[in-house]
Amino acid sequence: MKRVESVVVFVIVFVLCLGVTAHATEKPQAFKFGTIPVLQSLPLFVAAEKGFFKEQGLNVDIVLFNSAMEKDIAFTSGQIAGYFGDIMTPTVLVANGTKIKMVAVNFNTTADRRMFAVLASSKAKEQDLASIARAGIATGSNTIAEYLIIRLLTEKKVPRESIKLVDIKSIPIRLQMLLSGQVPAALLPEPLATLAETKGAKALADDRGHGISATVLAFHTDFLGKNAASVRSFLAAVDKASAYISQHPDEVRVIMNKSCKVPEALQSSFPIPRFPKVYTPSEPQVMDVYRWLKEKKIVKKDLTYKDLVADGYIR
Repeated sequence: MKRVESVVVFVIVFVLCLGVTAHATEKPQAFKFGTIPVLQSLPLFVAAEKGFFKEQGLNVDIVLFNSAMEKDIAFTSGQIAGYFGDIMTPTVLVANGTKIKMVAVNFNTTADRRMFAVLASSKAKEQDLASIARAGIATGSNTIAEYLIIRLLTEKKVPRESIKLVDIKSIPIRLQMLLSGQVPAALLPEPLATLAETKGAKALADDRGHGISATVLAFHTDFLGKNAASVRSFLAAVDKASAYISQHPDEVRVIMNKSCKVPEALQSSFPIPRFPKVYTPSEPQVMDVYRWLKEKKIVKKDLTYKDLVADGYIR
């Protein structure tokens, strides 16, 4: 009888050891995630550099694109499982039949920190917001930049019909035209807004405290359906990176300067952004962008909040 019991115990221990060995040798979940070199994507670069994805059992390849358009093409062609971006782009993709959903917000502006600003050229004749709006503000038409300008200026009581927009999609060209006085004003993201100020431009309005400049993390719906645990682990790694940024700002400055293309003149002085724990995009926030797209006839399809956002992936 004792011999039988010993055999049973041996078999149980052997099976458990096999399970542990299999788990230890299991390959990490591998996938590609796209982004562009902007400040708001800093936690992705930190998570990759510091090994936080690997700690979560993931093998994430952060794929860097030079433009949002390149990133969108890569996503629609199946080259990446998900990407970082603004609320607008996934909304347009869903309306056009692409299977994508936003799962988390990783950044938004705070009461004391901006991400976009409307700046007047030092060479502009007028320096007040209403006059500058009539003279012309350089931006990218049908983009989140145009949405921000309209929302910011109408809140400042500038009539929509008096806002003249100049379509210059390239942000570096927009900056140069602002500094040379070829346009009276421009909307610029950080850190280029700060750089423009150091060269004489004057900030007339910004998105500080408005909560309309959120950036999101989005995934293909097929990937979400098959890899829910991996998406939760991915977001946990991003959260750890965001906390690490707050705790070690001097250490992450090197990563920020390299990966987020901070201009050399600002590399030692530009403040390190603060990032919240990721959270689900709110319905008012998402649907305001959607309504603007409908008004502009960029999107014609009727969509609901649930068509655009997938909940349940944040631990």
